[in-house]
Amino acid sequence: MDHNRSVSAFAKIKAAFDVNWTSVLVGWEGLGRLSPRPGRWTEFPPLISTGEITSYAEKRLEASADRREQRMIIELMTVDLGRLTREEIRDMLESLSGLDGGDPAMELRKWRLVLLEQVLEDISNDTVYGLIALSEFWQEFGRPPDSPHEAQGVGNHITPSEYYRQENLDRLLARHREWIETEKKTLKRI
Repeated sequence: MDHNRSVSAFAKIKAAFDVNWTSVLVGWEGLGRLSPRPGRWTEFPPLISTGEITSYAEKRLEASADRREQRMIIELMTVDLGRLTREEIRDMLESLSGLDGGDPAMELRKWRLVLLEQVLEDISNDTVYGLIALSEFWQEFGRPPDSPHEAQGVGNHITPSEYYRQENLDRLLARHREWIETEKKTLKRI
């Protein structure tokens, strides 16, 4: 995934949903949060930059009435995040996340939705590459059961000649767009 977009995934999440410190934490952990080997989460790049963390911290500091959160934000803002390890930053974000009681699974769904929108914006018109891009996206998220994607030969008997057709790509893209709309409505209600 391209993490150097003109509009970041975090900016899109903030525009579409309420965000909290758990949103920030999940973005900092990136897809490593899904790793079956938790000690290796740093092998995955963060989905949010330190600049975005600082910007969010500034806004929260202005809006927060919670003295404990304010102290923790000031501590976060007084260190040079560029000099800290990812683990040290994660520890600080975990403490802040513990204050807001956010649901990591719910926040991950927000990230997943926005990242899927980005994949669909950039998807190749070439049938093979388009289908591969969709498969890779859902593979990165561990092929969750609510995925609208169908991978050839995974839980089905679709032959390669049936799968790698333009009509199938078009059908799957339509399913993904429908899924996005449904997921947006669900996440906004929760």
